Amino acid sequence: MIWRRKIYLTLAGLFILLVSYGQQNSWTLEECINYAWENNLTVRSSELNKLNSEIALKESKFALLPSLSGGGNLSKSFGRTIDPVTNGFISTSFVSSGFSASSAVTLFNGGALRNSIKRNELNLDASEFDLQKAKNDIGVTVATNFLNVLLGREQLKNAQFQLESSQAQLERTKRLVNAGSLPITNQLDLESQVATNEVSVVNAENSLRSGILSLKQAMQMPADESLDVVAPEVSVDNMGFISQSPNDIYDIAMGVQPEIKSAELGMKSSEIGVDIAKSAFLPSLSLSGSVSTNHSGRARQLTGTQQVTIPSKQIGFVDGSNQAVFSNPSQQTVPVYAESYSVFNQYDDNIGQSVSVRLNVPIFSRYSNSANLQRAKINKQRAEITTMNTKNQLRQSIESAYNSALSALNTYNATLKRVTALEESFRATEQRFNVGDVNNLDYQIASNNLFSARADLIRNKYEYIFRTKILDFYLGNPLTLQ
Repeated sequence: MIWRRKIYLTLAGLFILLVSYGQQNSWTLEECINYAWENNLTVRSSELNKLNSEIALKESKFALLPSLSGGGNLSKSFGRTIDPVTNGFISTSFVSSGFSASSAVTLFNGGALRNSIKRNELNLDASEFDLQKAKNDIGVTVATNFLNVLLGREQLKNAQFQLESSQAQLERTKRLVNAGSLPITNQLDLESQVATNEVSVVNAENSLRSGILSLKQAMQMPADESLDVVAPEVSVDNMGFISQSPNDIYDIAMGVQPEIKSAELGMKSSEIGVDIAKSAFLPSLSLSGSVSTNHSGRARQLTGTQQVTIPSKQIGFVDGSNQAVFSNPSQQTVPVYAESYSVFNQYDDNIGQSVSVRLNVPIFSRYSNSANLQRAKINKQRAEITTMNTKNQLRQSIESAYNSALSALNTYNATLKRVTALEESFRATEQRFNVGDVNNLDYQIASNNLFSARADLIRNKYEYIFRTKILDFYLGNPLTLQ
C-alpha cells in the first residue's frame, strides 16, 4: 500500500514537471491583462461603440456644409409627346437628355446643428471612458483569477509539505514498530494520516487546475493552451496599508475613474439634448440653388431671319360679276435655322439657374415637438440619476474594499501569530512524540492544526494583497503586483 502511494506521488511529480517544462513562457499579471484586452468581446464591443461615436461626430460636423446632388436622364419618345425644349406637342420619335445639379444649406435652425456637434463630442469622450471602464472591469477579473492561481500554488505547496512531513514520520514509526518499540496502531494511524494528506494534495491540485482554467476563461484563452504565471515576490510587510481614508480615496477616485467621467459627460449630453429639442420651436432658414440643362433631337438652332415675299393669290370673287379678287403681294419675316444643332451647343444654350431662400415657421406640430422636449427632459433626469447612482456605487465599493482590506490585514496578523505559536507547539509535540511522551492522536491534532493555520495564513495573505490592490486601483494606479 505504501509503495503504491510512492509510485503515485512520483508519477504526479513527473507529470507536473513535464507540464512545466512544456510551457513556453511565463505570464505576468500585466501580460495576462493585455491579452484579455486584445481578445475580450466586451472590450471589442466598446471599441465599436467608440467608432460609432466618431462617425456620428464627423456626420454632425459635415451637416454644416451645403449639400450637393446631381442627376441626368436620357430618353427616346414615340408618338405624340411634348418636346422638353420647346414644350410643344409633336408627333414623331426623338431622343432627349438633361442634366441637373442642386445644392442647399441651412442658415439657421435654432442652433440644433451646433448643439448636435457639442453633444456628439461629449458622447465620443464618454465612449472613450466606457472603453476604459470595460478594460478596468476585465483587468480586475483577470487580477482576481491571477491571485487565485497564486493562492492555489501556495496551498498546494503547503499540502505537499504536510504530506512529506507525514511520510517521514510514518517511515520513522515503521522502523520503531519493526523494532518493537511502538505498537502497530501508531503505524496504522500514521498511514491514515498520510492518506488524508494525499487527498489534500489532490484537492489542492484540482483547485489549482480550476483556478488556471478560470484565468484562461477570463483572458479568452483556449483551455488546451498552456499557461504558466509568474509569481512575484509579494510581502505583506513591504506593502503596508493605504494611508488615505475612504473619503480621501473617494475624492481621488471621482477624478480618475472612467465610469464617473462617462456618467458626468452623459449628463452634459442630455442637457444639450434639451436645447436641441427646444430648437424645434424656432423658425429655420435655408438657402438652395439649382442649375439644369437639356437637349432634344428635334431642336433647331435659330441663326437669324429673312424677308420672304408672299405673292398675291386669289382670295375670292366679286358678287354679280364673278370677277376674281387677289390679295396684294407682301413681305414677311421668317426665322432661319441651321442645318444641325449639336448636343453640346444645346446644353450650353439651355442652361437654367435658380436660387431660393426658404423660411419655415413651426406653428402646429401635432404635439410632436412638445413630446420630444418632454422626452429630452426625462432623459436629462435619467442621466442625473445614473450619475448619482454611479457615484454612490463607487463610494460603497471603496468603503467595502477599505473595510475588507482592513479586516484582511487584521486577520492576517492574527493568523500569523497563530501560525508562529502552532509551529513552536508542533515542534515541541513532534520532539515529545519521537521519544514516546505524546501519543499519535495528539501528534496528528497538532499537525492538522498547523496545516490548517498555514492554509488560512496563505488565504488571508492573498486576500489582503487583492483588497489593497483594489484600493490602489481606485486611486488611479494600474493593476500590478510589482
